[in-house]
Amino acid sequence: MSAASVQAPSRRDAGRRLGAAFALLLALLAPARAQESSPTLEAQVEAAFLVNFLRYTDWPEDRALAPDAPYVITLVGADDVAANLERMAKVVAPVRGRRLEVQRLEFPAGADATVRAGISDRLRRSHLVYVHETHEPVAAILGELSGQPVLTVSDREGFAAAGGMLGLRRRGGRMQFEANPAAIRNARLVVSAKVLKLAELVQGTVR
Repeated sequence: MSAASVQAPSRRDAGRRLGAAFALLLALLAPARAQESSPTLEAQVEAAFLVNFLRYTDWPEDRALAPDAPYVITLVGADDVAANLERMAKVVAPVRGRRLEVQRLEFPAGADATVRAGISDRLRRSHLVYVHETHEPVAAILGELSGQPVLTVSDREGFAAAGGMLGLRRRGGRMQFEANPAAIRNARLVVSAKVLKLAELVQGTVR
């Protein structure tokens, strides 16, 4: 039996697994009925989007993890999404064999240099940072992550154009998203073409 005939089923199996997982993301993009829309439902959908974005992103080799290390998702000012994501992390299938670790992060007003350095370190150790309602300017958060292999996501208006990588938005009862390919490349990340195909591509700033 040739090497090609041995490897082919493995590739087909991988493709089927990718397609099955990706179907969840497609389902989340389906229109939601107005009467079903609620802050709780939106938070659940946003949490599911974050898991799928993580699932379809590749990090550079120099960001390789220890065998038992988790993927870290940091949420800035997103208590409702964080609560749903924490519950989801306990039941969702491991992402590429790794568990999910969810942490919440706040920017205390008037924080000194030591506190700011600690916040910066936690941001940079993350794999995905989700920015929701926070008094901290988006530009400052993206500046902390400039050039770092960290996937940045937010539901703030204009996030992708401002230098973020993936921006969630609600349009006509649907959850959609924008993508800034240049910002993704600058961070040396690879987001699946299947995900980018669903996004509205934005020619935005690169931080």
